Amino acid sequence: MRRGKLFAFSRFFVRLKIGRWTAEVAPPDGPTVYVCSHGNMAGPLATLCWLPFPVRPWVLHVFTDRRTCCEQFSGYTFSQRFGLPKPLAGLLARAVSGYVSALMASTGAIAVYRGSVHIGATFKETVAALKAGDSVIIFPDVDYTDGSDTIGEVYNGFLLVDRFWRRASEEPLDFVPLRLDHASRRITAGPPVRFDRGADQKEELVRVREALRREINAPEEG
Repeated sequence: MRRGKLFAFSRFFVRLKIGRWTAEVAPPDGPTVYVCSHGNMAGPLATLCWLPFPVRPWVLHVFTDRRTCCEQFSGYTFSQRFGLPKPLAGLLARAVSGYVSALMASTGAIAVYRGSVHIGATFKETVAALKAGDSVIIFPDVDYTDGSDTIGEVYNGFLLVDRFWRRASEEPLDFVPLRLDHASRRITAGPPVRFDRGADQKEELVRVREALRREINAPEEG
């Protein structure tokens, strides 16, 4: 996977803004999905800027298209979340939506059609990326505005990647939890978690989900 020039250009300035993080994460050894807390953008910014290898992030589909991105920024982000007047929110949305949607393409983002009949396209592109040797990173927090190091309630749907993957490959798929520590500015990885293909799949969804949450929320050693 090669990320675009806009990503490299933007990463330079984002690194200046957020400062250096140390990523103590080994390169993937086979098909891998990394799972990290969103942390009110701390997770995406730290991992995409400082992981020593490229990953393709899952991104809500509205940010991957200029029109829907503008609607999201004007109708929610700038107006409801940041409390700006609607005319100003609309003006800012039009100003940044083109850049944001182009940046998502340059980053290699995979559009997530959450709660939509188009969600199959998300899994299809994810499997294609994994088969091509790319790694994927997902931030499944329900409360993505929580700025803490830990992760709370998560969406379960992302784990269905394994179900789609097993239709395409006999190779096991690793889900690797990533921990953020703001105090030490470190990104560390927990042990990979795999589905037991011989076990009850509903029980496995719960087991894998909770194993990932425990590792993400585990206190940093040393």
